Amino acid sequence: MPQSTLKMEELRNLFRLLDDESPEIQKVVQTELHRNSLEIILNKSWFMDHLPGHEAAALDSILRASHEAFIFSAFQQLTENALEDIDLEKSVLLISYWNDPTVNCQAIREQLDQIAADVRALMPGSGHPLAYLDHMNYVLFSQYRFTGNSRDYYNPENSYIDRVMKTRKGIPITLAIIYLLVARRLYMPIYGVSMPAHFILKFNNGEDEIFFDPYYEGKVYSRQECYNFLISARNENPEKVLAGCDNYEIVKRVLRNLRLVYSSYYFEPEKIHFIEQILNLLDVRGAIDSL
Repeated sequence: MPQSTLKMEELRNLFRLLDDESPEIQKVVQTELHRNSLEIILNKSWFMDHLPGHEAAALDSILRASHEAFIFSAFQQLTENALEDIDLEKSVLLISYWNDPTVNCQAIREQLDQIAADVRALMPGSGHPLAYLDHMNYVLFSQYRFTGNSRDYYNPENSYIDRVMKTRKGIPITLAIIYLLVARRLYMPIYGVSMPAHFILKFNNGEDEIFFDPYYEGKVYSRQECYNFLISARNENPEKVLAGCDNYEIVKRVLRNLRLVYSSYYFEPEKIHFIEQILNLLDVRGAIDSL
């Protein structure tokens, strides 16, 4: 059963109306599908497996026919609460599904669960935070062989979590996101640090603060090294950057990276346009939050 706050039976009852010929019924169905688009997309593979064949085909057809409209509705649902609380995992899954509607979001979640279970099996009961990070690094970079894709850095696939999970190759932010999503399953206090032209992580439990780099297999930096880098990059507020960033900033950076790729390396105007729409949605919601 998918993890969902919705009553699955209610959605299945809705799907039974997908082939109803009444225009009024179809209008209601479309409205309800959009209203529940986030959960439907995240659990699409489950529905495809459990619905009767004609209902599954009808649902798939409707989702494909209005693909970007459903993605936009899903992002609207993600931003209903304060943006600092936006769900990182659901956001990056949506971005991957936008790129490829055959993406199995539940399977990706299960893969992340398995990686976390593999790390948990090695974790000592106590010790220095560096020991915990060493175990994380071993599982992610030695066992699963995640690595930076330096040879094809600007390939858009490096920005989609499903592709990075499959190829084990990514850019700094996607490797950091996978690290974060595994760490959160283990309740480890790890946060994103949005450096200029790079993205790293830090462990911070209130006593120890460790900056490290998933793109370089967990390489550790001192706070002073990070600070000096920000000064050399003429950053106006190094302390703010080193304090870490929230999920909202991470999601926007993923989208901005994709916008750069599709505008400078793989020119795809339609994709640029949709990315701009999502960024505008986030900016508008962010402006409301700041009032």
